[in-house]
Amino acid sequence: MLGLLGVALSSASSFAQGVVFLDNYNTGGPNIVYGAGAGGTQGSAVGAAGWTVGLYYAPGSVLGATAGNDVPGGPFVLGTGVGSTAVLAGPTTGSTAGQFLASGVFLIDPVGAAGATFTIQVVAYNGANYANSTIRGHSAAFTMTTSSSSAPTPNAVGSFMQGFSVLPVAVVPEPTTLALAGLGGMAFLVSRRRKA
Repeated sequence: MLGLLGVALSSASSFAQGVVFLDNYNTGGPNIVYGAGAGGTQGSAVGAAGWTVGLYYAPGSVLGATAGNDVPGGPFVLGTGVGSTAVLAGPTTGSTAGQFLASGVFLIDPVGAAGATFTIQVVAYNGANYANSTIRGHSAAFTMTTSSSSAPTPNAVGSFMQGFSVLPVAVVPEPTTLALAGLGGMAFLVSRRRKA
């Protein structure tokens, strides 16, 4: 009897888990496009090999996060695990530029019920990870509700997100580099003054 109760409880809890689908292919877009200096024609859909799409998320409705290429911070957490990444313009999309389709759903709310509201930022990058990529971008934040893990057609991010561009990351010199450059400049001025 206890065994049957345990099976029933585990089944009920698995149906209650909330998931989202990292997919803009089956929703028809919007596409992820190249920005200025990102290696492709500005405004055209990203179609080169080596691009990955992922997501950052936060519970509830978080207002004000616009599209860009910084690393999402504050309440946003990087999604990891099954369904948290997809290949951009990869074989699952028939290599359609600007499109992505994860191999499975992402379990975004393992302790809560389906139907929970989350704020999501979709990211695209061309390196080993988003934070260290030299060309990257993320969508503006958008809210969506999770689907049940048993839903035949789970909520896809492509139905909620706006299109965005990938851009080169501005290289900011470290403070020690700036200090050494300043000392070198001072030494140069002192040496020129002595010669005069």
